[in-house]
Amino acid sequence: MSDPTPAVPAAIVTLLRDWHQAVSAKDVDRVLDLCTPDVELRGPSGAGSGHDLVRDWLARSGIRLRLRSLTSWHGAFLAVQEATWPRVGDQPAAPAEACVTVFGVRDGKVSSVARYATVEEAESARV
Repeated sequence: MSDPTPAVPAAIVTLLRDWHQAVSAKDVDRVLDLCTPDVELRGPSGAGSGHDLVRDWLARSGIRLRLRSLTSWHGAFLAVQEATWPRVGDQPAAPAEACVTVFGVRDGKVSSVARYATVEEAESARV
């Protein structure tokens, strides 16, 4: 019997690890270099595509992502993550939040990023 979740190729592990590190470091140029020009973004605030949207998202959100695990998933790659956002004003820092992101990869670059609260939510969006 074949493995229902094949191993993630080493080049994809490196690409997505580098993407997470660049996002957390707010290295916009590096993030854009790791993405296709038409990269699609989907998340709680909506959907769109392109480098300008990625640039705006990084500037606006201030998100930091910690990659916890990565698996092949229905022709894409599912990352389980821990997300944190910067403090706003006098508010206390929010605790880290678990989330998942489904990544598409094309020609060695990130071609889509879809963030969900849970794997079940990602599965529902797939249907």
